[in-house]
Amino acid sequence: MAFSDKYLQHFTHPIGVGEFDPYDGIGEVEHSGSGCFDRIKLTMRIHNDTVTDIAFRARACSGTIASCSALADFAAGKSISKLLEMKADTLINMLDGIPENKQHSVELAVKALKQALEYYWNTNNSR
Repeated sequence: MAFSDKYLQHFTHPIGVGEFDPYDGIGEVEHSGSGCFDRIKLTMRIHNDTVTDIAFRARACSGTIASCSALADFAAGKSISKLLEMKADTLINMLDGIPENKQHSVELAVKALKQALEYYWNTNNSR
């Protein structure tokens, strides 16, 4: 499978590169296997249970960078409840498909998102 135009656009001109400090949510994940040693740090700002800003830093393959960019593009302005429903297939569709050997990339991006949302939930509901 060839890389789609959307995949290449998100890889070559990624959306949401950076990080926030302070942040309301943070997810830090890594993948090692298949020759990849991808790492993602995803931070977000949340107001009234809506993601207002989302950013990522990655040391990663093209698939993970494209997946994080598509995720950042999608997540800004979305409610937490909407984002909790996100699955890897959602990102795959947003990228018009990905090669089989890049499946770990979308799964890793979704894992970082869920971890950041969990951080936000635990921080704001433990008081």
